[in-house]
Amino acid sequence: MIESVNVDVKWEAGAYDEITQDVPDKIMFEIAETTLNMAFPIMPERTGRMKQSSLAKGVQGSNCEYKIGSYTDYASYVYVKPDSTNWTTPGSEPHWFMRTWERYGSSITNEAIERNKLRWQNKK
Repeated sequence: MIESVNVDVKWEAGAYDEITQDVPDKIMFEIAETTLNMAFPIMPERTGRMKQSSLAKGVQGSNCEYKIGSYTDYASYVYVKPDSTNWTTPGSEPHWFMRTWERYGSSITNEAIERNKLRWQNKK
């Protein structure tokens, strides 16, 4: 079974009303896209097909609800392998999206907010 992570951004009082409507959506998209890109180095890579498929699939969704994954059936099998797996590519890990989020989620979120805050301020 593939894990899923729900990310909720909590806005400071009044902050949401001060920004344009598309900024929260852009932040959520950027969070998903950055997580996908940052997971790339720890994705297993026997032939490279799964990594390329994940990038090709990219971020799917809209309206602040986005998903990342892979087009390959192999990904769902490999994703849940135990930590003791003897990976063909050193540095590979199972649960690569979840692990990336656990390690860098706070940083990913803060950077997405800051980048979009700058874009919003420039539109004022």
